[in-house]
Amino acid sequence: MVTGLLTTSSGARADLASIRRLRRERDADRDPASPTAATEVLTLRHREAMLAGGRPEDLLALATAVDAAVTRFPTWPDLRLLRADLALAVHRPDIAAASVHAVPGLASLPPGLIVLADVAMSSGDYRAADSGYRKAARDDPRWDTTARQAALAVATGACAEGDDRYARAEDDLTAKQLRAFAWVRVQRADLALALGDPDRAERLLTDADTAYPGWWYVGAHRAALALELGRWEEAVDGYRSVLAEADRSEFREALGRAFAGAGATDCAAECFALALSGYLASVARAEVHHLHHLAAFHTDVRPYPWAAVAWATEDADLRRNGTTLSLLAWCLHRAGRREEAMTVLDEAFAMGAGDPRLRARAAAIRQGGRS
Repeated sequence: MVTGLLTTSSGARADLASIRRLRRERDADRDPASPTAATEVLTLRHREAMLAGGRPEDLLALATAVDAAVTRFPTWPDLRLLRADLALAVHRPDIAAASVHAVPGLASLPPGLIVLADVAMSSGDYRAADSGYRKAARDDPRWDTTARQAALAVATGACAEGDDRYARAEDDLTAKQLRAFAWVRVQRADLALALGDPDRAERLLTDADTAYPGWWYVGAHRAALALELGRWEEAVDGYRSVLAEADRSEFREALGRAFAGAGATDCAAECFALALSGYLASVARAEVHHLHHLAAFHTDVRPYPWAAVAWATEDADLRRNGTTLSLLAWCLHRAGRREEAMTVLDEAFAMGAGDPRLRARAAAIRQGGRS
């Protein structure tokens, strides 16, 4: 099936135009008294938002609309599942779990099991996540469940198993699921890069772009690869193209890094200022999805150790998993608080975390160096 998927499709822009057209049609003729129609329109809005850049502010606005629909149809499971997906996207596993538990019996069905396993992943309970994914896969085998199991394997340090599971997820896709195929290829590219194989990462990203051209998500990862490899001009061009599709603060920060690498310090400073402004505006609205960006920014871009540790601590208190603890340990290390960083690392490894970045940071911290 992989060979069949490696052909050019009409691409992301054509799909986005089609979804927008269909969503407008449904908006015009939907029955406001029907939970099915309400769910269909909101699901189309979700697909539109993700294809148009996945901007957190768009997802939060959609979450408000879903909340209004839930008020009208409180026991409609598909609305609750959509609300859970949106909550997880903006780092609110508490809302996601509450959404599932609000519908009697949903937690024991495959869609509910998946959400609760995602919540467990976000909370660092990798054993519970594994159990939930396994139960869901037994009852309803799906490619995206296999992909989640792959991500869990990587998060716990079983990288070879993770790539193998991603390959199995690809095998379960049909020739019509080109966006899904591109997404899986991106995950495999990220893993290859984390394991020190940028050539393989580049091949996988090329596959993703061939299968589903014009998708900002693939473009962002291609730009990130160029940035990692020090191909500054390519990274600048890549992030400029991505920002034209998906204006997000983290991409402005990344563009700033590319400009800095290219020696364009004024352009870099402007990008960093815009990114920081976006991050701070978000937390001022009591949002939490940019906490990790603020921590990393104040560690690696504009060092401000006290702020970096504060932001990373707040993030880890909300989502205590290998990723957040890895960042917290790194911020503590860069702040000169090595013993505290070692304690945080011990906690991360004790919960079963072991992804490549955590291991690289742990090695650097133990050696007193930089990652």
